Amino acid sequence: MSHKNREHYFIADGGEMGELMRSKDWSKTSLGNPELWPQSLRTMASVILSNPFGMYIAWGNDFTQIYNDAFRPILGATKHPDALGISSKETFSEIWDTIGPMFNDVMKGNAVSSPDFMVVLNRNGYDEECYFDFSYSPIKKEDGEVGGILVTVIETTEKNEKLLAQSKVRESEQKIRQLVENAPFPIGVYTGKEKRIELANQAIMDVWGKGNDVVGKLYTEILPELDNQSVFEQVNHVFETGEAFHNKNARIDIKMNGILESFYFNYSFTPLYDINGKIYGVMNTAADITDLHLATKKIEEADKRFRNTVKQAPVGITILRGSDFMVEMANDAYLKIIDREENTFVGKPLFDSLPEVKESVNKLLNDVLTTGIPFHGNEVPIPLNRYGKLDISYFDFLYNPLKEENGEISGIIVTVTEVSEKVEARKKIELNEERLKIIVEASELGTWELNVKEKQVHYSQRYLEIVTGNKENINLTHEQILTYVHPDDLEIRNLAYNEALHTGVINYELRVIWKDNSIHWVEAKGKVFFDANKNPEKLLGTVRDITDEKNHQQELEKSEKRFRSLAESIPQLIWETDEKGNSLFASGKWFEYTGIYPKGEEEWRSMIHPDDYEENARIWSNSLATGEIYRCDVRIKRNDGVYRWHAVIGEPILNEENKIIKWVGAFTDIHTEKAFTNELEQQVTARTKELSLMNESLQKSEERYHLMVEEVQDYAILYLNHEGIVENWNQGAQKIKGYKAEEIIGKSFSEFYTESDRKNNLPQTLLNLAIEKGKASHEGWRVRKDRTLFWANVTITAVHNKKNQVIGFSKMTHDLTEKKTADDKLKLNALELEQKNKELEKMNQELQSFAYISSHDLQEPLRKIQTFATQIMEKESENLSDYGKDKFKRMQNAAQRMQTLINDLLSYSRTNVQERIFEKTNISKIINEVKEDLKEEIEQKNAKIESLKNCEAKIIPFQFRQLLYNLVSNSLKFSNPENPIVIKINSEIAKGSALNNEILEAEMKYCHIRIEDNGIGFEQQYSSKIFEVFQRLHGKLEYTGTGIGLAIVKKIVDNHNGIITAKGELNKGAIFDIYIPAN
Repeated sequence: MSHKNREHYFIADGGEMGELMRSKDWSKTSLGNPELWPQSLRTMASVILSNPFGMYIAWGNDFTQIYNDAFRPILGATKHPDALGISSKETFSEIWDTIGPMFNDVMKGNAVSSPDFMVVLNRNGYDEECYFDFSYSPIKKEDGEVGGILVTVIETTEKNEKLLAQSKVRESEQKIRQLVENAPFPIGVYTGKEKRIELANQAIMDVWGKGNDVVGKLYTEILPELDNQSVFEQVNHVFETGEAFHNKNARIDIKMNGILESFYFNYSFTPLYDINGKIYGVMNTAADITDLHLATKKIEEADKRFRNTVKQAPVGITILRGSDFMVEMANDAYLKIIDREENTFVGKPLFDSLPEVKESVNKLLNDVLTTGIPFHGNEVPIPLNRYGKLDISYFDFLYNPLKEENGEISGIIVTVTEVSEKVEARKKIELNEERLKIIVEASELGTWELNVKEKQVHYSQRYLEIVTGNKENINLTHEQILTYVHPDDLEIRNLAYNEALHTGVINYELRVIWKDNSIHWVEAKGKVFFDANKNPEKLLGTVRDITDEKNHQQELEKSEKRFRSLAESIPQLIWETDEKGNSLFASGKWFEYTGIYPKGEEEWRSMIHPDDYEENARIWSNSLATGEIYRCDVRIKRNDGVYRWHAVIGEPILNEENKIIKWVGAFTDIHTEKAFTNELEQQVTARTKELSLMNESLQKSEERYHLMVEEVQDYAILYLNHEGIVENWNQGAQKIKGYKAEEIIGKSFSEFYTESDRKNNLPQTLLNLAIEKGKASHEGWRVRKDRTLFWANVTITAVHNKKNQVIGFSKMTHDLTEKKTADDKLKLNALELEQKNKELEKMNQELQSFAYISSHDLQEPLRKIQTFATQIMEKESENLSDYGKDKFKRMQNAAQRMQTLINDLLSYSRTNVQERIFEKTNISKIINEVKEDLKEEIEQKNAKIESLKNCEAKIIPFQFRQLLYNLVSNSLKFSNPENPIVIKINSEIAKGSALNNEILEAEMKYCHIRIEDNGIGFEQQYSSKIFEVFQRLHGKLEYTGTGIGLAIVKKIVDNHNGIITAKGELNKGAIFDIYIPAN
């Protein structure tokens, strides 16, 4: 850079202050002509004029002032420009007592600095407290004497702002090194184009993070990571052009402890000139603003999130700025409410886009902008031009002021929700309230209202009649009304009430006892209303007398109980499908028997023997196609993998139109019968057929039962004018009759009657009867919209005005079609069920006679064989050879085994057919009887039977004695001779959920009996096989027996509707668990 007066090169630059210094007549000051200034003064003058931080020089003993542009604002309006070239004592006279001693101390060679230093300055015509970070540094002349003071100042008066800038001083000579090193902000000096570090204060070395051994090294060597960040190019540009470089909020990546970290700085590169005006170095000053930058970024991100939240909010939101309410932003919900596009609405004054709302909201907006008090509008009517027309709409809105940091209100945030539909709906409700009130009062329903907090109850007269039986108008408290509730049902009401306080809905049925001690059933329904804090405030509801319905329902429940009891006693595997063969139902015994629920082809294929599957599928497909009875024999795989023969029969169920609607059938285990005799197989097959037919009948009965219990709970309630024209229509009416409100309102109620009833004038007759008697009831066929008929109970009540004139009618209709159909079919079903039971009893008697005859005819020849063999052995023993004796002995043993087998088979048969009389019996009594029966065997084997826990259960005593006898006999028989025999028998009553068996019903109570021994045990894979007839796990020479004992045990458990399981482990023992329903 060239200058006109090279002697004044040091004040060649410097902005406004440089201009003032060059134009000032310095000869009239104590400093004299700049050409004669000391070199150190020249250098520092050059430094401060080109530095962006506030600096000034106080030279000489009178402290004559030179300052730069950055320092000028500190002087304010009253001290500048007069302060240039005069004494600091004069300029800062009001604080000289404070800073004068500091100046004198610095003139002695001592630097002084202080952060946030407070002084009271009069720089704008008034005294004010000002805060500064400052340093006073001595400036030495060539002779080593202190010639003046360099003052570096950063004003910190605004305490809520980060330190935005710090003075950065660059020194080019060793004489001012101490000044730079004492500076509180980073300063570095780089000389030569190779950028060698000549000076670096502690602050800049801390920023670099490379230690303190940096002076004399290259800038590029110390901070190589700056190579691709344009920093070195910026320094080179200052060297080449002499133009200072300033950068703000710049990101610089520096390696700290080997890790590259990001920082943000305001920094400058300022050229340093030598005495000849040539650039010999660059001074680097900086301020670390990383924290400020991150804080600003967080604010920007928060603002962005806020705007995104506003954009996505489900309520309408807009932001208005200024007195003309300029729209700064509006979310989609707001734009949808006002029917405007964002590009034509945002950025314009509100009333330019919505002139029609100005009269309604202008004053409200101005008040919020002026006072800062929010305004909340509730259901405010506002004219709005949208969707092509001007309409009055209703809105809830909030005007909230937006305040800046200084408290100034700059705008308003508006949140708005349209409530037009709610307001209009309320108005419609209010319009219909009187009519609805008349309908409710004329109906058979009682109404009530309960104040939750105060327990105050309001109720209609009809409510009082239903709950208390009192037809007089009396006042009862909530507590008094509760006294009418049946004591056994009070808990039902309390539970429903407490649950309603959480769910918002109350619904329960209970009994009430009138004063005449008669018991009546009532149904209560209602809804809970909550206050603003979501606490329950009140309950509103209705009550209905359902005594007749309950009595009918109880009859149905008794019928169902009888059906369930019979169904549970059937050992068959019951199934049900739709008309296409898709599974609808399978009894629980399927899973118990096979471990599989038969849902589809995959499950059936896995259960049916491969050799039987295709033929069975063919027969089933033919039945589905033709409607013929499905009948065949197949082998079904049991859950232990064994296939057993079953007879299956299925019959179609037809509807009233003689079309198949489903199939019902049963699989009956016929494996034992096939293995025993053909005659028995025929008997079982015939019985299976009868049982299948009976099950079909039972299934039909169940179907009819479900149709009956699925009664309609809702009523059709409508209001007729005095001419019988429909004026009001509820959802129940639409459900029952099929008409929508708009289709039937305005038409005569005679639309619901059959043609013959209309010809007989039944509709008008009922109206006349209601006018005469007050109420008319009728039961008969009615017509739906689709012209189908339904059987209905109808009550028409005359509605009177205050003058007792009939002004209309309330009409209640109850659809009783299913009830009527169920009643008709239930009578027929009862007759069919009674006939089937008689046939089953006759069949069981025939089977018992057959078993007795078979056993007698088989045992007679055996007794003769045993008698003749015994006589020969006793009388002809000497004439027999040893071989002959052996054969006769084996013949006797075989006859004995055959007789045992026949007796066991007879017991097995009788177990299934004998009369079942259940008695409440203590299990310990049965155990003692069995111990007495087996006393000799127990003593012979020195066995011990323990029974620590016992209970009572309803059982068939003689069968249960047989059960325990067989199990204890087995434990004695299959004992380990090396171990003392210990048999443990314990019983308890517990719920299924506590007995660790998935097959049991969780809430049902069972009598659980466990028989445990320490005998030879068995492998677990045979746990199901051991209960089959003739199944033995050991040879007859090892252990005697027929293989029927455990089959008898299983039959007895089945007779008790129970379950038996077995667990075994070789040489460790066996455990039998029996679960019998407690009731």
